[in-house]
Amino acid sequence: LYKIYVDTREQKALNFDRPTEIKTLKFGDYAFSDKNATCNCYVERKSISDFIGTLSGGYERFLREIDRSIENEANLIVVVEESLNNCLNFNRLPHVYQKNTRITPEYVFRNVRDIIQKYPSVQFLFVKNRQEASRVIEKIFTSGCAYKRIDLQFAYDTERF
Repeated sequence: LYKIYVDTREQKALNFDRPTEIKTLKFGDYAFSDKNATCNCYVERKSISDFIGTLSGGYERFLREIDRSIENEANLIVVVEESLNNCLNFNRLPHVYQKNTRITPEYVFRNVRDIIQKYPSVQFLFVKNRQEASRVIEKIFTSGCAYKRIDLQFAYDTERF
């Protein structure tokens, strides 16, 4: 039976239906125990505040993580456990946005666009919550390499994934 590997540094590990194993991953937070079954897919999980921090102050470090994934011929999917609409409007969410912050959604999403244009092996996927992140990650890992042929956000938004 295949397992989902969970990185040792993952702070708030998700719950899955299938077995998991804690393991040190060079990049990403989750991987499938059979790389061939997923075309070497890794998932980086982000809360909305992690997402904003990573795509602003943590941007250079995140690019180095992406570079490590490319050196290992991996595909990296960034799953954000918040809706795309909320992420696009995070400056209007009081529980997320600090008043003295100068980071804007335009800045964050320009960095997202730059990443997906420069790195074809990286996709971003915004889902509604943590439970949905667990479901979608498991679906990605068990759907073979289908994620490489589709726009995951479109498939999710149209309830095809």
